Amino acid sequence: MAPLLATLAVASAAAASGPGETHHGGTSYLANGVLTYAVFEATIEHVDLEGCPADFDADANFCRMTLASDLAHVFVFSYDGDQPLLAVKDYELGDGFLPF
Repeated sequence: MAPLLATLAVASAAAASGPGETHHGGTSYLANGVLTYAVFEATIEHVDLEGCPADFDADANFCRMTLASDLAHVFVFSYDGDQPLLAVKDYELGDGFLPF
């Protein structure tokens, strides 16, 4: 029985998908585990922000925001290359919660 289980484990590992692959059913595997803006834009409901928090260079980065778990989450993306996600900064909700 153990050899059969080992064979099944190897067979299922060989069939597993890798980064950058897309398969029927809508599954996309992230290349190098990087969330790009293209994937974020297509899959995560968000609002576009005119600016980013002051600790991020406005000429090199752009930001989007989501609301979840009673927090505002600001996603910071790079303009470079595939526009990878660089950081996520959380804010408590309340009057004037976005200080930028």
